[in-house]
Amino acid sequence: MKVLPGTISSLSRERMKSLVTNYPWPLPLLLLLLLLPPRLQGDYWDHYEYEVDPETRDYIRELHSTGPTQPPTKERLREKIIAEPQRPFYGDDYCDSEIKSKNIHHRLLCYPEHYFVKVDYQVLKDACHGRRVRCKNGPGVCRRSTDVISGVRCTLLSGKRMPYCLYESSFTRGYAVVTCQWDNDSNDFIPNNVLDMLVPN
Repeated sequence: MKVLPGTISSLSRERMKSLVTNYPWPLPLLLLLLLLPPRLQGDYWDHYEYEVDPETRDYIRELHSTGPTQPPTKERLREKIIAEPQRPFYGDDYCDSEIKSKNIHHRLLCYPEHYFVKVDYQVLKDACHGRRVRCKNGPGVCRRSTDVISGVRCTLLSGKRMPYCLYESSFTRGYAVVTCQWDNDSNDFIPNNVLDMLVPN
């Protein structure tokens, strides 16, 4: 029997009700069955996901994902870290507006700190072959850009979840400290994040 997507969840509830009333289930197992997430009770949510527009669908998938499934790309770095070239690089509300417009969060939780840098992608890529430096707040090894660049440090002032994250914008010039990883497509290291800005002595 073919069942329309919109009726699957109600059909699942009827089946669950008949299981409960017709069979003497132990209480722990019964509670487990009742607490199953909707996704396991039918394919309605999978089908519904494709009825929304692609941008909303991608946002929902990103929000509920456990982490990135693909390595960082040039496009992702441009979108999340490299400052918009046409926007003036100043202002107390710079971080607030950019973080909201670029949708920067981890499952709607505010990042405690984030950096935007005003450079071309190639400058950050070259930094992957720059001087080795210690990573901020960690034992790993990072790389430092060869040139002094402009950046802004966004420090969380208040809020825990989007869209209530409020940031302080601190503009500076210094060496960008980047993390990098190997990219099989280009056979080279590519940048995936900016962790700090080192002010020159």
